[in-house]
Amino acid sequence: MKDRIIIVYQSKAKTGNTKHIAQQIAAQLKCEAVDIALNPKINLEQYNLVGFGSGIYFWNFGWKLKKWIKNIQWSSAEACKPEAFVFSTQGAKKANWIHARFNRFLEKKAGITVISGWACQATKAKTPEALSNLNEWLGTKIKLPDPNAVNKN
Repeated sequence: MKDRIIIVYQSKAKTGNTKHIAQQIAAQLKCEAVDIALNPKINLEQYNLVGFGSGIYFWNFGWKLKKWIKNIQWSSAEACKPEAFVFSTQGAKKANWIHARFNRFLEKKAGITVISGWACQATKAKTPEALSNLNEWLGTKIKLPDPNAVNKN
C-alpha cells in the first residue's frame, strides 16, 4: 500500500497555535490536516501514519481529541493499524512526560503505536525558530514522502 498520511488535531480557536503547526506538518508531508471539532468520520485503516496534535490543557492533551480517539472503530481485531506521531503546543518548556502518558493512552485505547513526538511552547509556535525545529524533526524522525509521488486523500 502506498504511503498515506493524515493529521488529526484539536486547537483552541483563540490562539490557533496547534492548528498552525498541524497545517505546517500537513504541508511538509503533503497530506490533509483535520480538526476534530468538525467531528470527522475517518477510517484510520486507510492510513499508514497518523499525526495526533493538541494544545496541552491542564497537563493533558485535549479532551475532545481523547474522546475522538476512544471512539475509533476498527473493522476487526486484526485490522491493520497505522503508526502515529504526536505533537503539541503548551505553556511549559518541556512536555516529555505528557507525551509519554498520551502515547500509552493511544496504545491502550486504540492499539496505535507512537514512533515519535514533537512539542513547542505555544508562544513560540509561529516563530521561524519553531518552524525550523519542526522541519528538522520531520526530516529526521518522520519519513517524508517521495516528492515525485502523489498522495491522494
